[in-house]
Amino acid sequence: MAATHSIKVITEDGEAVYFDCRPDEDVISAAIRQDIYLMSSCRAGGCATCKAFCPEGDYRLVGCSVQALPPEEEEDGQVLLCRCYPDSDLELEVPYTYSRIAFEPEANEFPAEVVSVGKVSSNAVRLHLRRPGMGNERKVRFDAGQFMELQVPGSAVTRAYSPANISNDAGDLEFLIRLLPDGLMSNALRGGAIQPGQTLQVKGPQGIFGLKENGFRPRYFIAGGTGLAPVLSMVRHMREWGAPQQTRLYFGVNTEEEVFLRAELEALAAAMPNLTVKVCVWRPTDGWDGERGNAIEVLRRDLEAQPAQPDVYLCGPPGMVDAAYAVCAEFGIPADQIYLEKFLPSGPCGEACDPGQVHGHHQHATA
Repeated sequence: MAATHSIKVITEDGEAVYFDCRPDEDVISAAIRQDIYLMSSCRAGGCATCKAFCPEGDYRLVGCSVQALPPEEEEDGQVLLCRCYPDSDLELEVPYTYSRIAFEPEANEFPAEVVSVGKVSSNAVRLHLRRPGMGNERKVRFDAGQFMELQVPGSAVTRAYSPANISNDAGDLEFLIRLLPDGLMSNALRGGAIQPGQTLQVKGPQGIFGLKENGFRPRYFIAGGTGLAPVLSMVRHMREWGAPQQTRLYFGVNTEEEVFLRAELEALAAAMPNLTVKVCVWRPTDGWDGERGNAIEVLRRDLEAQPAQPDVYLCGPPGMVDAAYAVCAEFGIPADQIYLEKFLPSGPCGEACDPGQVHGHHQHATA
């Protein structure tokens, strides 16, 4: 039997778990084999849920999507644990608390009934689901910013979407879904395969995107398109709990026809004295009365006029997220105050993932 290596996983609240890993198995699989369930989703190197930092040890990365793990992050010692194979003992730092680690399989799949479905813009649909049952069995529990997997009707395929609402006892789940030209879920929504009264299978919650408790620093949220969903969930959570942080929400789309939930956003701002909402249209008509320019341009203008060092939450297409990250860096916002989630291609890895690509890497202790 091949020698095993010792793995130490340190959570952001300073706790640690330990387990062994063979050189021929990835870190996530080794942990599961020993009843340790770290945060993960696609298990194929494409979603970035299992991203971690390796300050010490030798390892190989196999078949990672360049969108889930860009080359510069890989060079800095970031890894995807589902594609990380140890060549020595490893120390790994994960961006979530010890409470997110489970030590037994979680029964996190359930049916939900379609309450309503309808277009909210030229390229987005709002899907309202409700979990059946009575009392506790009806509740839906998730951290604002996490995602669920919905099974596409008539197939075994699932697609990941973040709820736009917050945990509740009524079993309600609200999703904002972008209509892609030939997406499986998009075609089901366009073709009427999803109707009120129908049951969809839901799996979750999953993911590590969410609010960080960092005192009273301002919070800026930048969302592109349906990336508004997890951001809206986080802001709604702040309202529910009376969070005091000064908050800005930048919601960007290409054209006015793509704007959605504007009235809901304005009502939220009216109910939260500490919230400013800016709906940004990249190519507006003369009649547009909101912010003109994409969300990143509007963010830049605001930072130039009033420099700030907020916590920044980014969610949307990779290009938008990367551009926002660059602007934050330009204005000196520390990298450890920037939290992001990119919308990656459908499927485990998308076209950017080459499962045959192996990268060797060595990290030295940073103490």
